[in-house]
Amino acid sequence: MAVSVDELFSELGINYEGPFKWQEKLNAKYNGVYIITLTDNPKSKKSNKIEFNICPEAFKFWLSQAKDLQIEGKKVQQISQVKNYLSQFWKINENILYIGESSSKTNPLQKRINQFYIHKVGQKGPHTGGYWLKLLSCLKDVSIYYAQVPNPRETEFKLLMKFVEKNGGKSFYELDNFSNYFPFANLKVDVLKDHDVKNYTNKNSRKKK
Repeated sequence: MAVSVDELFSELGINYEGPFKWQEKLNAKYNGVYIITLTDNPKSKKSNKIEFNICPEAFKFWLSQAKDLQIEGKKVQQISQVKNYLSQFWKINENILYIGESSSKTNPLQKRINQFYIHKVGQKGPHTGGYWLKLLSCLKDVSIYYAQVPNPRETEFKLLMKFVEKNGGKSFYELDNFSNYFPFANLKVDVLKDHDVKNYTNKNSRKKK
C-alpha cells in the first residue's frame, strides 16, 4: 500500500491544508512544509495508476540549458536516456513525489511553492531542489498539501524519514542507502543546527593556485 499524506502529517501531529492543484495560487504567508502527490485524497493508500513519462518540452529546454548534460557518463541527446534512467526511481506503489519546506522569513510557503511552479529545469533557480518533478508529463495530475510549522527543516527531515521507514518497511538505520527510499523527486535531505553564529569566515577571496 502507498504511504498516505494524512498518515505522514498525523504521525507528527500536524494539521494541514489541501489538496490544491498544481499552479493553483495559495494563501500561505508563513513558513512550513509541503507534500506534492499524485492523489487528491490525503487518506488514499492506493497505488498510482499514472504512466511514467518525461515532458518533451521540459526535456528540450533542459538540453538547451545544460549543454554538457550526462547520464551514466554519456552525453544526453535523446529523451529516452532520461526516461530509462529516471524510471528506476519511479515508485509505482507510491503517490508522494516530493516533500519540501520553506524556512526563510522572506520566502513563505506560497512564494516557495510558486518558485517551484515557475522553475525551469536546467536553470540555477529559483527552485532547483526537486527538479526531477518538473521533468514529468503528469504535472496537471499532482496535488499539493501544506502546513505551518515552527521548525520547517527539522519537520521536513522527520517527514522524509517517516516516508523512508514506511516505504522501506523498517527503520532507516537498518536500510542500506536509505536515500533509495526517498520520494521520487527528493534528492537530498538538509537539516541545519539552529544557532546564531554569523560571519565565521574571513571575507578574503580564495587565492588561485
